[in-house]
Amino acid sequence: MREIDALVEFRGRAAGTDAERRAAEHLANRLREIGRDADVEPVHVYPNYPVTHAIHALLAIAGSVLSVSHPAVGAVLVLVAMLSALGDLTGVFYAVRRLTGRRASQNVFSRVDAGRDGTLVLVAHYDSAHSGAVFGGRVQERRAVLGKLLKRPIGLFEPFFWSIVAVLACTILRVAGIDALLLTIVQFIFTVVLIVSVPLLLDIALSDPVPGANDNASGVATVLRLAERFGYVLDHFQVCVLFTGAEEGLLGGMREWMRRHRKQLAPERTVFLNVDKVGTGTVRFTTKEGLVIASPYHPTLISLCHEIADEDDEGGRYGARGLVSRHVTDAYAARTAGFPAITISCANALDYVPEYHQHSDTIDHIDSEALDRAYGFCCELIERLDARVGADLAAARSDQETALSEEETV
Repeated sequence: MREIDALVEFRGRAAGTDAERRAAEHLANRLREIGRDADVEPVHVYPNYPVTHAIHALLAIAGSVLSVSHPAVGAVLVLVAMLSALGDLTGVFYAVRRLTGRRASQNVFSRVDAGRDGTLVLVAHYDSAHSGAVFGGRVQERRAVLGKLLKRPIGLFEPFFWSIVAVLACTILRVAGIDALLLTIVQFIFTVVLIVSVPLLLDIALSDPVPGANDNASGVATVLRLAERFGYVLDHFQVCVLFTGAEEGLLGGMREWMRRHRKQLAPERTVFLNVDKVGTGTVRFTTKEGLVIASPYHPTLISLCHEIADEDDEGGRYGARGLVSRHVTDAYAARTAGFPAITISCANALDYVPEYHQHSDTIDHIDSEALDRAYGFCCELIERLDARVGADLAAARSDQETALSEEETV
């Protein structure tokens, strides 16, 4: 709780702010205090996703209107909006976002070279998000209830993106010469959805940053706790720590870190464990994640998490279960880069976080029991990872050394 309180004191630590920079220096000093080396790595990010997607929405709206009189021109505008939005939401490429301003951020990285076969990277972002009406508690609850009824979660960006796709389909039909009343009605409905999304996105851009006690000072505090416990004691994994900036700009810091460091790491020997929003509720481990299309996490990590959850059914310490998320966390960037990764979080019975991106995300709403549940679950996951996957890494190294020895003998 003291770690959370200390980080929350850096008010307004949104991506690219002076408060975020001072928070990074604070975390580097905390890592040094527990006996680890730590570097603050400057990065450049484009964190203004709300304005980016407001522009995408305006392009699609303009294309929809133009398609009535100039179908081909309208279709091209909507296609550009769709492709740019898809590339941005999946992290494949940035187009429009590069027009919204570059900011300086930083990651805090603590590397350990303990001569182990594998590397475990503990990850948590330390920046805080902007608020907005779309993150209101009642809105989130209703979306979660609807998701339960549909038996699939509903992400914030799904209505936005698939409305662009629907408008694109309508404009293509107009190019083909179809101009039916039903087509006009359908196109109008999805265009209205895009019109509504513009003020909601701009509201996020204009809102102040939240305190971020749960999202994600709770994850930072848990990672520090895990680093103290497992720093040099694992048999097969060396433990590195990564605190990312600009995560709330849709993984800006993590994507830059992966671009800079991925070639230094072997995917078959590196695991990313991300801790995010663990200050209230019971434990969740993310099985799939994505703003548009949910990508699966590594099956071995998911299997270990299920194993812990199944064995915990009688004791009820964690209340853990798998979760398909329509948000994205830093583990998503690592996984799409080809590395084994998983996110551990906490949520309520409806699988959402009540204070998410709200100004009520203060230390008063942090549940110490939730912190302990997440910490205990992560500890069990790390120990099983070291005992099983680590042992396989050691066996593989032994086989490789034997083969090399035989080649030298021949």
